[in-house]
Amino acid sequence: MNANHTPHAAKRRCRPGARVRLLARAPRDGSMDFYLSMMLGVPVPRVRLLRLAVDGSRNGEGRGS
Repeated sequence: MNANHTPHAAKRRCRPGARVRLLARAPRDGSMDFYLSMMLGVPVPRVRLLRLAVDGSRNGEGRGS
């Protein structure tokens, strides 16, 4: 048994159907979305544009003001 394969490590591995939660802290502009998608190996939707739209609406932008 090598140092990376311990009974604890085996228990922590994800099983099929198990829920996986990812906690990440990133800048509000979404600049970390690309790196997150590369780490996960899956495309991340255009969250940056969504964030900008939501932040803009919170600040009163885009409502004809």
